[in-house]
Amino acid sequence: MKLKNKVVIITGSSRGIGRATAILFAQEGAKVVINYKTNKKEAESVAKEVRAENCLLVQADISKEDGVKRLVEDTLGKFGKIDILINNAGEIVRPGDWKTDIETWQKTIDVNLTSVWLMTKEVAPIMQKQGAIVNLTSTVGLLGSQYVLAYSCAKNAIVALTKSFAKELAPNIRVNAVAPSNVMTDMTKGAGEELIERMKQNTPLKRIAEPEELAKAIVFLASDDASYITGEILVVDGGYSLK
Repeated sequence: MKLKNKVVIITGSSRGIGRATAILFAQEGAKVVINYKTNKKEAESVAKEVRAENCLLVQADISKEDGVKRLVEDTLGKFGKIDILINNAGEIVRPGDWKTDIETWQKTIDVNLTSVWLMTKEVAPIMQKQGAIVNLTSTVGLLGSQYVLAYSCAKNAIVALTKSFAKELAPNIRVNAVAPSNVMTDMTKGAGEELIERMKQNTPLKRIAEPEELAKAIVFLASDDASYITGEILVVDGGYSLK
């Protein structure tokens, strides 16, 4: 087990990529902090798979500073340290195009970008001799998207944030990011078969990623297998961004 006794916080880990990542980290021996905002039932389901003695459930809105502080304090109270931070929480807030109102724009930025900055700022001083941070960006952050403009801007900013923190926190803390495209989460399933088929046809590998495939990339970057990698954006998109 490559992550035995490592303590990891995974934001937004009640479902989707976060859920898959929490389960895989636990399988690799880590002690997992499962964070959720509203989906308590789903978070408890993840905790059941992880096994309660190896995890901590914390409800917190990590787009707010008080939520971030409580999440970190609860983690230290339970496990006494933090080795790894996975900034996974994110949300597409509708309407997403350029005509959106200022409230929707600000919420999108706070949920997807401000949360990453707040969590990193709070956790980094706690990580001592060695630590790893993995952020979730997106191919729409690399390519742009007129359909989810604010979300695309936030995810692009995470690229700059990742590289900036990688410089600032070296040599003791590595900071990297994973950039998925379409992933078979509940949100994708709800898009309908026609759109899902179009997504597949627009991807060279002709399928949509499973959350577990993203979890493997995240675990890789957080583990000692990536010990000489920092400031990188690992694109996991089945070739989607090649077009």
